Amino acid sequence: MDWNEPITGAYCERLAPGLLGEPLNALSSLLVLAISLLAFLHVMRRHAVTPGVMALMGLAIAISVGSLLLHTFATRWAELADVLPIWGFVAVYGAFALRNSPRRLAGVPLALVLGITVFIAGLVLSLRGTHMVGDTVSGSTQYLPALLVAVAGGRMLWRERHPSLRLIAIAAGLFVLSFSFRSLDIPLCGMFPAGTHFLWHITNCLAFGVLLAAMIRYPASDGTADRPQV
Repeated sequence: MDWNEPITGAYCERLAPGLLGEPLNALSSLLVLAISLLAFLHVMRRHAVTPGVMALMGLAIAISVGSLLLHTFATRWAELADVLPIWGFVAVYGAFALRNSPRRLAGVPLALVLGITVFIAGLVLSLRGTHMVGDTVSGSTQYLPALLVAVAGGRMLWRERHPSLRLIAIAAGLFVLSFSFRSLDIPLCGMFPAGTHFLWHITNCLAFGVLLAAMIRYPASDGTADRPQV
C-alpha cells in the first residue's frame, strides 16, 4: 500500500487536492479537541483524575488531531491517523465500562478481550480497500461495531439500573444522529455541496463530551457518583 496515495471521492466537500480542500470538515475536527481540554480542566478542578479518564481524554485529543490530518492531507497515512484513535477510544471506553460494572460480570480478562476485539474489528473495517468507494452510506458501515458496543453497553446499564444510564443513552442517541449525518454525506452531495460530514463531527463531539462526563461523574465500580466538589 502506498501510504502517500491521495484519498479521493470519500467526502462530498473535497473537490480538489490540497490542505484547504475540506475547510468545514477540517475546522469541525477541532471541536473534539476543545471538548477534551474542557474535560481536562473539569477533572483537575474536581480532583477526579483516574487512569480511565486520562486515557480517554488523551484518545479524544488524538481523534481531533487525526481527523484534522485526514481532512487536510487526505492520504492513506492520514486515514490511519484518523481511525486508530477512534477505535482506541471505543475499545478503551467499552473495556473500562465493563470492568467498572457494579456486578463485575466479566472482570479484567473479558474487558481486555472485548476491547481488543472491538479495536481490531473496527480497524479492519476502516482500512479495507473498498470502504470509501461505491458505499451507499458514505463508508459508515465501518462504525457498526461501535453502534453494537453502544447498544450492548446500554442494555447492561439498564439491567443494572446504573446511574450513568441517562448520560450513556444521550450519547448513544447522539451517535445514531451523527451516524446518519455521516451516511448521508455522499447521497445528498448534489443537494448540499458542502456535504453533511461536518455535522458528523459536531454531533460526535457532543457524544464524546457526554461520554467523558459519564466517566468523570461515575468512576467508582460500585455505581455511585462522586460528590461534586465546589
